[in-house]
Amino acid sequence: MTWPKNMRGFQRGGAFKLVLFLASLKAIYGFAIDPEGSPSPSLVPPWEEHLKEIRPQASPDVQTAAVEGLVKRLLPDRASEFSFSVDPSIGPEGRDTFQVVSPGMNASVDVVATSGVAAAWGLLHYLKYSCNAHVSWEADQLSLPDSLPEARIQITSNDRFRYYQNVCTVSYSMAWWKWSRWEREIDWMALNGINMPLAFTGQEAIWQRVYSKLGVTQEELDNHFAGPAFLAWGRMGNIFGWGGPLPQSWHEQTLSLQHQILQRMREFGMYPVLPAFAGHVPAGLTRVYPDANITRLGPWSHFNCTYSCTYLLDPNDPLFQEIGSKFIQEMTSEFGTDHLYNCDTFNEMTPQSSDSAYLRSVGASVYSAMTKADPSAIWVMQGWLFYNAAWFWQKPQAEALLTSVPIGRMLVLDLASEMAPQYSRLESYFGQPFIFCMLHDYGGVDGFFGNVDGLLSNMMAARTFPNVTIVGTGLTPEGINQNYVMYDLMNELAWRTTVPNITDWAKSYSSRRYNSADTTLQEAWQLLMKSVYNNGDRANHGNYIIMRRPNVKSQQDWIWYSVDDVVKAWDLFIEATLVPYGKSNGFGTVEQYGSDSETGKAIAHGQELSDSQELLEEELQEQKGKEEEVVEEEGEEQSFSASTDTERSFLHDSNKSTGSSMKKCREKAVTRPTGTVLREDISLENKASMMSYSPGEGNMEKSDFSGAIPDNLRMRTKDTDTSTKIRVADESRSRHVAAREREPTFLHDLVDMTRQVLQILGGQEALRMIGYYHDGDKFGIQLASSNLQSILADMDSILATSPDFLLGAWTRDAASWATNEQERELYVHNALNQVTIWGPEGQIVDYAGKQWSGLISRYVQPRWNLFSSMLIESLEDGQPFDSNAFEQKVFSEIEEPLSRDVNATFPAEPTGDTITTALLLYAKYRPLFKGAFKVDDSSQEQDGGSLDPKSFPTPAPLPSPETNMDKRKRMYFSGSKPTRPRGYSGATKRSKHQVIVENNSLDDNIETLQKKTLIRKKDEDSVNSIWSNFV
Repeated sequence: MTWPKNMRGFQRGGAFKLVLFLASLKAIYGFAIDPEGSPSPSLVPPWEEHLKEIRPQASPDVQTAAVEGLVKRLLPDRASEFSFSVDPSIGPEGRDTFQVVSPGMNASVDVVATSGVAAAWGLLHYLKYSCNAHVSWEADQLSLPDSLPEARIQITSNDRFRYYQNVCTVSYSMAWWKWSRWEREIDWMALNGINMPLAFTGQEAIWQRVYSKLGVTQEELDNHFAGPAFLAWGRMGNIFGWGGPLPQSWHEQTLSLQHQILQRMREFGMYPVLPAFAGHVPAGLTRVYPDANITRLGPWSHFNCTYSCTYLLDPNDPLFQEIGSKFIQEMTSEFGTDHLYNCDTFNEMTPQSSDSAYLRSVGASVYSAMTKADPSAIWVMQGWLFYNAAWFWQKPQAEALLTSVPIGRMLVLDLASEMAPQYSRLESYFGQPFIFCMLHDYGGVDGFFGNVDGLLSNMMAARTFPNVTIVGTGLTPEGINQNYVMYDLMNELAWRTTVPNITDWAKSYSSRRYNSADTTLQEAWQLLMKSVYNNGDRANHGNYIIMRRPNVKSQQDWIWYSVDDVVKAWDLFIEATLVPYGKSNGFGTVEQYGSDSETGKAIAHGQELSDSQELLEEELQEQKGKEEEVVEEEGEEQSFSASTDTERSFLHDSNKSTGSSMKKCREKAVTRPTGTVLREDISLENKASMMSYSPGEGNMEKSDFSGAIPDNLRMRTKDTDTSTKIRVADESRSRHVAAREREPTFLHDLVDMTRQVLQILGGQEALRMIGYYHDGDKFGIQLASSNLQSILADMDSILATSPDFLLGAWTRDAASWATNEQERELYVHNALNQVTIWGPEGQIVDYAGKQWSGLISRYVQPRWNLFSSMLIESLEDGQPFDSNAFEQKVFSEIEEPLSRDVNATFPAEPTGDTITTALLLYAKYRPLFKGAFKVDDSSQEQDGGSLDPKSFPTPAPLPSPETNMDKRKRMYFSGSKPTRPRGYSGATKRSKHQVIVENNSLDDNIETLQKKTLIRKKDEDSVNSIWSNFV
């Protein structure tokens, strides 16, 4: 159907309010649209005929009760102050509407909505924008005002659907969830308006029934089903058997869990998406049906045919119809149905023919198997194949598959719309409705990442695309529990009709997340949103160098942002922990922790920054002036910060709210004392700071940090035993519990912020190590290796203080499913293998690697240690580095043993104190970042930017035998290079993306050390004293 140009606003869900415009439409086109935006029946989009059949199964009363249960779980002490009602008639058909009304003055807050999901959505909207509250995956901030604010809000969704989950999410993040965690997640879905979630749990139990009835043996099924951590790829036909077999107790538990999941989803009025038959079958079916057209596919992603080369039943074979319909019959008999079925026959698999007729017949057969069991079935298909294999799915091939079913009977998930939308290339999927999705994350990996401008620009483009068939928005990450800010923003685009001003939005986000109007944290988030969360339109797989298997050809991490901005944001987070003595409106006080505790001492010293303020005032003012000039020059380029709600409209109209719909509850501002500004104030380039602890120990508790802490943040620890510097006394920990319970969002982000900085710094040290190898400098390798080991040990220590970054929690949850020791070993092996080598022989090694405490210390650190020792051996032997030998050794000695160490003990609860650890690491590492990183816009060959190697501070040498001290001192200060060993044939040219160590002259080094470490004497004794600290 071709839509007139003037009707594009109707397609986007807009409500044309101008009477004159409506009259002109009637005069020109001969039809009318009523003021609510409802067209005459003849102009209803063709897909609506089928999509309108998707309705909530639960009655309004049941949906109301579900929301009442949610608010009791979320706000147990305030639930009685809210009332809910579900009335489908209050908004336009096919879209959700909620109304929130409260007169304030201790009166109740009344929420009326078209569905249970919409009512919960309205509740969160009120909590966010009227009460300054926050709900997220990792933690909530629900400090509501004593008297709930007045409000009069009405919001209508832009589209019919809000979708959630990638088919991989259930394995990368949800593999070990039980009901309590699922209940929390379903509540989160409802609060964010999600009404179309994927529901894949327990399907193997259904397949067991179907295949058993067809004659497949249990042994053959044991060889077919993948293990619990790899079910997603078994379901998609990428692998079979790896991680299995699935115990019968698994089938029983997941079947019961799926009943709970679906019941709660439907009580809210959601439309769960169930699985359908894609054609992937167990090998045993070839024995039962030897004449069936079953082919064996090629290997997938470095797997061989031991666990890959799966079996595919041709959709045109009559057996396909039989199996497909029997599966849906068995499943719907067990669980019921909402008529939505996901099926991805060719996910990362190439069809046997590109002939359009063949592809059309395949699509028709897949769909026919669904409708044979459910005549109202709608095929939900991930559009990943159109991006991942765009070379195959040209327009003729895509059109053949997409139009093989009636318009509206297929619903396409445009899986990575924020990065690579496919609807525009494929003519809005040739008329099939689609959902605009944000993929964002691969493997559930950690690391700050986002593409705000790309997301908003692509969303606006979709809303204005000619003849667009968009019917919803969605979240499709491979893994969750990372970068929540991006998902919070994306969820809001389901109701926003204009592009938000991200500078203002970041300020509001900070205020809600921490229940604080402190401009320090607001500024931090503004810096992050304009830099690390604004990469453009490139994907980020999170393969940071420290998390990858070491390699002499490694290049630096892709740095698309200003590292200065990230480090400044770290400054601001640290500043937020340092508040005036005796005050209680911040995140940390001396009184709270005790003046004798390590944290209390750190905070007290932070209050003395004014002592050094005058010494740095000139430098600070100069730096601020430069920054202001840069801001002025770049202001026009930052479209997100320059935009306003009226400048960039998604739709022709806006959702209206009357009265004080966005009124915020009052909040006390945090007062920052003069002299507590940390940013550039303490960014002294102390070249001794990296060397002033014990790098060989690899344990913060055994290190002496006193030399690493700048004078203006030096803690009074000289009378404290070094073994207790990071350990918090019991009385201090008990005081800290209150802070953790009060602001867990801040503590989570402080850990994440510090982790990000150490990730950057660790990457640079790893590159230094590789650079020293190419220079033939084994002492340099030792230097960089020791530095890297200490950085990784410190990263593990800060991660250990949070419940959200623990390998032990992942393995504990896996073991909780076991009913006997054999099952426990199987599940823990699954859990460990997925986040390490991903496969029996490291087929997808590190793809799902997490920056978790336990994984860093037991997996990442040992690999880099082995790598450095083999680099040195290579130089000593005068032979090129043998990468194959290293890969074999690291796999056999470190990677595989850990993945099979099912009896290893990893802490499942936090250890250490977040604030204390963060303050110590800040004092230790912050001086290294003084002007160290800049994005090189001229370097676009690989990753679009590189670090400025000359600005990164040259690290000092590692400890060495006393007899070598004078020689190494002379080499270090003179800039001379060691002679390459005889027979050395390694590469001598560095990658342009590697960090190059700049060797300064003796005079330059002395001058730098005098200036940056506050050394006032120029005599030889002073220099020797400095050198002794280095070595």
